[in-house]
Parts: sequence; structure tokens; C-alpha cells
Amino acid sequence: MKRIATLAAIAGAAAVVIAPVPASAESAELRITGTIVPAACTPAFAGGGVVDYGTIPASSLNPTAQTTLAQKSIQLSMTCDAPAMFGFKVIDERAGTAVTSLATVPGLTEKEKFGLGASDGKNIGAYSLQVVSQTSDGGFSLSLASEDGGINWGFLGMRGLKGEGNQLVSFSKTQSNLPAASRSVTADIRVTTAIDKSSNLPLTHAIPLDGLSTFELVYL
Repeated sequence: MKRIATLAAIAGAAAVVIAPVPASAESAELRITGTIVPAACTPAFAGGGVVDYGTIPASSLNPTAQTTLAQKSIQLSMTCDAPAMFGFKVIDERAGTAVTSLATVPGLTEKEKFGLGASDGKNIGAYSLQVVSQTSDGGFSLSLASEDGGINWGFLGMRGLKGEGNQLVSFSKTQSNLPAASRSVTADIRVTTAIDKSSNLPLTHAIPLDGLSTFELVYL
């Protein structure tokens, strides 16, 4: 998401009118308008934003319990053309297909599990996302979370990201639990994926994993 700052000024033309006696005072308004917007910031994932598990043989799936795939990670970069206060929210584009009964990361709730899509009406599984490390302007940083849209902040720690609700994630540059202005932030996102037991899946044909989440940059 990239925003370009613009500033516009619109002026009205002044007019002087000479009227016959009796003279009356006339006036014209000059109005200055425009909008000052934050620095332009752009989020981007390394590798095109794809976490690829390759080919998973159906025979490798457990028929009576979930199959947990190897954890993977991907780096999210957020860069601005000037220091800015920003964060991001996550939207699960496959909401409703998460098998929330599966265990991804111990302690995470249903809201911290994302959908992997469905095949023949059968939900495939679930995955969870965690911020495991971060830097702000190349230095020290802590990840923060707000559950009320940015009113109150606390440390995110190893809690999971949420694909619905009012969660915002931002970053500090000290031990403070308040977001700081930065030109660049990098965050390593850990992905933990679980596949439902194979007896629940239509294994008569190939089943593509179809998880999709959108990270939307938000100015604070």
C-alpha cells in the first residue's frame, strides 16, 4: 500500500465593486484548502509473499489425527520515505475455513488460527502467524499489539496475529509499550500449519493449500 502526499491550494478571486450612492461594502472570501498526509509507506513480503510447502503425499497424513507441517518463516518489510507512526492489521481472506480445533501453537485461541481453504466442501486445516523478531531502522525494536484499534497498547510477545477483530500490530524502539516513528521496520513472521486428519479430506484428487492473508498498513 503506497500513499503519495499532496497539498493543494484553491483561491477565490477577489472583486471590488463601485456602486452608485448610497455606497455599500462588498466582500470576497479567500479559502485555502488541502490535505497533509503521512509519509508514504509500503509493506512487502520477501519472496513474493509465498510460503510453499511443496508436494505433500497423502500417505504422509495421519488418518486419525492432525498432521503438523514444519514451521516456516517469511520476512515482512515496511519502508517509508520519512519517519512515520504506523502499524498493520491482518485480514484472513479464507475466514470460515479454519479448522479451529486443530493445535497449531500451544496457547493460541481460535481467533489466532487462519483458514487454508476448502476442497469439495471440506476444510483443509489451519495455520497461525507469530512475529518472532523485528528491527526498527536497523536497531532494537519490540512488537506491540492493540486489541481496541490503537487506543491501548501492550507487548505482543509470542501471541498470535489475528485475522479478524480490531487487532493492530506496531513497533517500539525502546522498552516502551508505545509505537515509535520509524522509516523502516522488518519483522520475521513464523508460520505454523496443521492439516486435518486425512479421513476428513477428499483424497481422491489433489488438494491445494489455499491460505491467504492480507497485511494492511495503518497510519497511527
